[in-house]
Amino acid sequence: MNIRLFALASASVLALGVVGAQAADLTYEAAPVAAAPAAFNWTGFYLGVHAGAAITDFEFSSPQNLGPDFSDNNTGFLGGVQAGYNWQFDNIVVGLQTDFAYTSAKVSLGDIGAGEVEQKLEWLGSTTARIGYAFDNLLVYGKGGVAYGQSKFELPVGGGLSLQDSQWHTGWTAGVGAEYAFTQNLTGLIEYNYVDLGSQDYNFLFANADVDLTSNVIKAGLNYKF
Repeated sequence: MNIRLFALASASVLALGVVGAQAADLTYEAAPVAAAPAAFNWTGFYLGVHAGAAITDFEFSSPQNLGPDFSDNNTGFLGGVQAGYNWQFDNIVVGLQTDFAYTSAKVSLGDIGAGEVEQKLEWLGSTTARIGYAFDNLLVYGKGGVAYGQSKFELPVGGGLSLQDSQWHTGWTAGVGAEYAFTQNLTGLIEYNYVDLGSQDYNFLFANADVDLTSNVIKAGLNYKF
């Protein structure tokens, strides 16, 4: 009887040992934790395109008092390219940018039979400094700097011919905008700028006139960040 009890006890201890060894081999492995996406870094060079509207005021005055001063405005299409570089310091982003765009803004000074006498703003550009605050992949910013553009006076004389005087204007610009990073390389922006191109003197046959140009520019665009 004692031998049977001893054998039964030994078998029980052996079984428990085997079960314990197998349990010891079953280690717990935690589920892998997904890595948090890296915060967007705005530092770097970028190239892009933009399009929008240039709401332009043309103001005319005659130094020789040959006619009354007058003004007119027109909303034209605007489309062009931009390039710049950003530096990010914590949440503060500073940068430099140059942009250049074609515009279709123009006003008519009247029909003289051979056609419309027109003043056109043909090209518009700027070189500006930007400063903004980054909320990860959203950047809100202000900008300001030098603006420049080419405008042309055109007087038709018949037969498809016209007298023209083209001048470059220089002035200043200031604006605000927001830019959003869709990926690590592609960003989209929306922006408003006020542009003051100052005045230039244009020759009108035997007279001349000063033309002062200002514009409100609203545009959207895409940038590729390298």
